[in-house]
Amino acid sequence: MLTKSERQQLILQLIDEQSIGSQEELLTALIEKGYKTTQTTISRDIRALNIVRSKDSLGNLRYQVLRQSDVETPDVIETEAIETAISEYAVKMTHIQFMIVIKTTDSSGNVLAGVLDDANLPEIVGTLAGFDTIYVTSHDEQEAKTLYNKWLPYLAQHE
Repeated sequence: MLTKSERQQLILQLIDEQSIGSQEELLTALIEKGYKTTQTTISRDIRALNIVRSKDSLGNLRYQVLRQSDVETPDVIETEAIETAISEYAVKMTHIQFMIVIKTTDSSGNVLAGVLDDANLPEIVGTLAGFDTIYVTSHDEQEAKTLYNKWLPYLAQHE
């Protein structure tokens, strides 16, 4: 069993050596190295280590450590990550009162929910993900409607 510090060092090593773009991929990489953990733990480690999803030199979306010079750009990174993930994985969205139900491609529910969770958007209270469906809960109907309208244009390729 790894200590928290050892696990976090391994995570930093993995994202440096491999192009890892989701918590699911990171979890798989850790398991391949022989270390079991949970997605919740990985999510906490990602926040603690200032790891963000951003485009690398080849234009691929992947986890990278947020450098101090990037401190003023996390909103741009989060917005890009959400837009990219919705355009890649979301198939249909439905706004229902204070919630948004997002249908995804097969087995992409957790991936997209992970992106939304990582963004820490103030409009999102929480997400609940399954195989191909995500429930995004907001504080009220207006916040949900705002998110729905913001994300809807990125769904166009699937409609």
